[in-house]
Amino acid sequence: MKVDNFYVSYKRDTRLLLYWIIKTSNAIIKKLKDSAHKVALEVNITGQVSVSDLIPLSELIVKYHGDIPSTIYHLFQSVIKLRSIYHSQFQQLAAATPSEELETNNSTHKFFIDTLTRAFEVLGGENWLSKERTKRASNDKVDGCDTNTFEFTNKFSLLDLESASENDDGLGANSEESDKQSAPSRKKRKLRKGKKRVKARKTHRDCKSSKSDGRAPDVTLESYRIIEDDDMTEYFMAVLALTRDMLQFRLFLQDVWRKVAYNNLNSAVAAAISNIAVAMVKQSEITIFSDFPGYESYERIKQAILRGDTEQSNNEIRCTIVVEGLAQTTKALLDKKELFLIHTYHDLVDFITDYQKTRSGKPTKRMLAQIDNWNPNLNLQKATKEERIKWRRSYTINWLYDLVNITACVAVHGEHAKNEHYVLEEMDWSDQGPLRSHHRMFGLINFAAEVTTLAMQKHGTDFRHKISPHLVFHLQCIIDAWTVSRGWAICWMKGHVLSDPAQNFQPRRDLEIFLGCENWKEEKGDGFFQAIIMLDKCLVRLKHKGRSLEVIQECIGILDELRLEFLDALGKCKIFHSLSALLPSRFASRNPNGAWDYSPFLCGAGLAEGLELLYRSIMVLWEGMPEPMLIIHLHHMLVQKGHLKQTISLYGNLGMIFSGSFFSGGQLPISGFFKAFHSQFDKSPSREESQKMMNRRAVEKATRARDLLNLVPLPCFKQKSSLTMYASADWDPDRVPDSDVDPLSALGLIRLSQTRRIRDPVTSVWRLEETDLVQRARAAGMGESIISALDPLFEMFRDERQAQMDRVRSEYPSWLYDVNKASKKAESSVKTTKCEVTAERLLRIIYKDVHNDVCGRLRAFSNLSYIYITMQIILTFEKFESECQTSSNPTFKLPPFDDAELGDQWGMPTSVHLALSALHGKDEELLKSMAAAFERGGGRFMDYLYWKAEDEDKDETSRGPVTEDCSPDCCVM
Repeated sequence: MKVDNFYVSYKRDTRLLLYWIIKTSNAIIKKLKDSAHKVALEVNITGQVSVSDLIPLSELIVKYHGDIPSTIYHLFQSVIKLRSIYHSQFQQLAAATPSEELETNNSTHKFFIDTLTRAFEVLGGENWLSKERTKRASNDKVDGCDTNTFEFTNKFSLLDLESASENDDGLGANSEESDKQSAPSRKKRKLRKGKKRVKARKTHRDCKSSKSDGRAPDVTLESYRIIEDDDMTEYFMAVLALTRDMLQFRLFLQDVWRKVAYNNLNSAVAAAISNIAVAMVKQSEITIFSDFPGYESYERIKQAILRGDTEQSNNEIRCTIVVEGLAQTTKALLDKKELFLIHTYHDLVDFITDYQKTRSGKPTKRMLAQIDNWNPNLNLQKATKEERIKWRRSYTINWLYDLVNITACVAVHGEHAKNEHYVLEEMDWSDQGPLRSHHRMFGLINFAAEVTTLAMQKHGTDFRHKISPHLVFHLQCIIDAWTVSRGWAICWMKGHVLSDPAQNFQPRRDLEIFLGCENWKEEKGDGFFQAIIMLDKCLVRLKHKGRSLEVIQECIGILDELRLEFLDALGKCKIFHSLSALLPSRFASRNPNGAWDYSPFLCGAGLAEGLELLYRSIMVLWEGMPEPMLIIHLHHMLVQKGHLKQTISLYGNLGMIFSGSFFSGGQLPISGFFKAFHSQFDKSPSREESQKMMNRRAVEKATRARDLLNLVPLPCFKQKSSLTMYASADWDPDRVPDSDVDPLSALGLIRLSQTRRIRDPVTSVWRLEETDLVQRARAAGMGESIISALDPLFEMFRDERQAQMDRVRSEYPSWLYDVNKASKKAESSVKTTKCEVTAERLLRIIYKDVHNDVCGRLRAFSNLSYIYITMQIILTFEKFESECQTSSNPTFKLPPFDDAELGDQWGMPTSVHLALSALHGKDEELLKSMAAAFERGGGRFMDYLYWKAEDEDKDETSRGPVTEDCSPDCCVM
């Protein structure tokens, strides 16, 4: 999936442009040399050129190549525009804090822009621009495609450049990523500062190519680059791109957590979307810093941001707003340490340094003097800025101590710790390590493992180079979730935004609704713990009636294991509490469970993981028992035949949202109901087949419910909730396979918008390539014109971004904006792309899917109390049996049934026997009795939702620190 990031877009488009220039010029040079012409230029076999080489190469191409594809002009304009934005930012930096280094960077940017602009002109760019303006003036569609319809789509690709180079054809709107880009060759290079490079063409003078086009076999697209004198210029460009995304994420997520505290938004939604943001930052690190090995740590980023300044000086900086591609500057002064998470980074470094000194889990005396007696109820509105930052620092370090101690307490203070001889600095603290059975941090195990690994190194070990940007960002999200609930948020334009703390907000609010009462003696409530108790009793009753439970016993065992894990470590940690005499919580004086009760993020992340595990456990259970699939098919048949005048909402909605699991191909049958059921049920393996498919040795070694779930095959119930889908992809949207994506979801629409487009040679109508996702979109009702179906998403997004920019403009008068001429000129030459999928925009879109999954009504996969639904299904089957037993019709006693295979497999309980017979549809009296049982049993879908409503629509004028009006497309210097 393509996500637009300033630096990534710049590097991608630069490489594509160079690819075409070098490949085209190589072919010309080789042809001229074969014809005995004298050529000053040499074949380029490395893919690297100096900036000054671009003009002679362009002159060669325009002399011998003929027409230049429109694609190339677009690429020129894209690279010039992006580099101009960076140039504008560096100019602002130089004006605010003059330095020789910034002056050098500005000269580098200007030389690059001027040279590329000259090459563009040499290739006939001005003439092309004139034609483009004429087309737009007459409302013609460029390249035969409405650009507004596909503003999310990446315009450029390697395959199209190949075609453009060989056939002299333009790109048009056909685009797809080449496989050559999916496995790039990463060549490490050292950053060189202020040193001149040998020009690329001179180094290539004696080289010979092994291919007809002069391109070496090992030159991949990633190898194409422009050599500049100072790599630090590009590195700082990369830093700005990453920190820009992190800042935008932070502002958006603060607003989400504000809704949790002030508007009753479910904390699992906020935690899940935060996890996705962290994963996206992590992926950006890999992409952006692959060119700068050894410079990817947050320490290096901090040094680049401070640019040699002392940390006590020059903390106020100017800010740049990017509005529709234009760089606009305000006179607002911003806190550099706050915006770039430097406070949080320092707190993390200080914690690790202090923990390493003893590795006992207790702060040193010096640290204790700074963080002891922390008051969670401090009036932040009356506190000074310095007092607030100190208060937050104490919270952060105290909470990190509890986090690491909970993760490591078994290895350090456990009953068998001494006998195990753990080497703490070499331990694998992740959920794959030796302590995986002691899973103590639901929702944060990976974060806890990273921090614990650093904290457990020997005192004096250098660790700063191992602190990644995503780790610091993750910690910032955790801290912000708490501070926002206390009425303190950060706005990039306003600084500290303060309000009253959220009244009566408890971080464990949503978690407690999900778990319910854990006391098995109290048969009340509708949470997970009570549901498990009632399900066990229900199954015991079935067993006493002679029902065979062997097929589903292992499935129930997973739920029982999950119950024990939740009791031990979700919402609290019993082992940590049992060791309180040796290792008390840092919050013990006020709340021994402070690690959870003072962390909305941990509670939300734990809830998200709990919901994900329960969902997967129920899918395993439903795969192992016949009743769920059978009752949906029977209910559907009775509705179709008119025996049920009104749909039972529970079964109707389940059949709709799980159509892909209950019905073959997701299509509800209108006839042949028994055959439709049988064909879908045949996909479910028998108990013996399931055991053969599972690795028995792995089952024996499994120590957690998650391990067991990973081993169970799901031929039918493999439909994923949003939480399950993202969790299985480590929360990275780019790693989610198309097969898991609902085509009607926001993510599905984005994927569809980025699908390759093909123009019909006869009708000239554009259509999407026939991928599996496109086919499923049509099957889901999007119709033939999927292109038109995407328009509402784009319109919605354009309206949202415009509203945000209007809010920003309303607060700052127009005279504050200083529009950079170079950026303005570059922008005017190409139609503005208003809806590129930037990282922050993608996160906002994905939020809608996650919110619907957890808080929705009709497709709330993660909001359903599946255990109670399962019991309702079992109860309905008992009503079938009871209805037939009280009937005067003798055929109900022994209904005809000739499918012995199904009966033997299930142990043939009478209720299932009756339902299967009814599904044949031949006995009208039996069908009427089934319908009567359905109507008496009922089942309102809404009754099985954990969370019924939230307060997002309430007036928010004084409900907390509002930050969403401060989140435009922004770059901060």
